[in-house]
Amino acid sequence: MPTADYLSLVFRCPRVDNFRVIPISRNLLVVLMTAFAVAVLSACSGASSPTATVTAPTAVPTSTVGVSPIAPVFSVSTIDGETIRLEDLLGSVPVYLVFIPTSDDPLDRDQMRRIQSSISSFEELNAEVVVVVSDLPTQVIDMRDELGINFPLIADPLDVVASDWQVLDIDNTGSSNPASFVFDAHGNLAARLIASVPEDRPSVNEVLFVIEESLSKGSA
Repeated sequence: MPTADYLSLVFRCPRVDNFRVIPISRNLLVVLMTAFAVAVLSACSGASSPTATVTAPTAVPTSTVGVSPIAPVFSVSTIDGETIRLEDLLGSVPVYLVFIPTSDDPLDRDQMRRIQSSISSFEELNAEVVVVVSDLPTQVIDMRDELGINFPLIADPLDVVASDWQVLDIDNTGSSNPASFVFDAHGNLAARLIASVPEDRPSVNEVLFVIEESLSKGSA
């Protein structure tokens, strides 16, 4: 599997406008890892000389699909009976994974409408869109039919997938939160947004921009 020539730092953003990717070079990563190794060796040898403390944001990406702490893979059936194996998608094509709490909330439905209206743009980038809905299959089917959705929808009424992805009960309401995860074609997490309030969701254009940027960097 090809390895991306950059690593991305992603943050939980307080506003949708901040849904973005912040690349760091491999040279910087080597410096940080070297500083960490020196600190460990000094501590183990009992050296009394002070060591520098390096503070950096937490890096999330990984090129090994099966072990990423932020990307627990799943194999589940969609409401149309298609089996989605996330492990097969990650590392082969860009993936836009979306979580929505309901099938009838206006905000959730509007997000689905916007994605559906731009589905051809995702297809042009060879990107897969997968949506997990914390609702009953019958309710998700009704939403699909009413909105004319033709991308995969997964009904998750018991919040099994939402819990694995740590988007459940973040605000202590007992329900899942709207969340978006964008993976590049190498299986690296390119961007994420776990909404603190229901309105905080990335626009389709923001998501497409992240995917386009990751593809251009990967081919550079």
